[in-house]
Amino acid sequence: MSTAFTYHTTQNSNIVATLVHAAKRVGAWLNQSSDRRERAYEEAYLAESTDRYDLEYRMRELARANPQPTWMSGLSR
Repeated sequence: MSTAFTYHTTQNSNIVATLVHAAKRVGAWLNQSSDRRERAYEEAYLAESTDRYDLEYRMRELARANPQPTWMSGLSR
């Protein structure tokens, strides 16, 4: 004789699971560093470029907006 277990989901358990998932996502976003969020924004901005010249223009624009300290200037070359 086989016993089959069935699990019943109710509307309340779905709401609780959704709220828990949303709380985890908000917590993960808050735990992200501001540097990481800024980097993600810059990458998305660069990804919107239409061609190589637009990409280079956007890269120069970001470099002008966020200048590196002088001691780091030789590291990117």
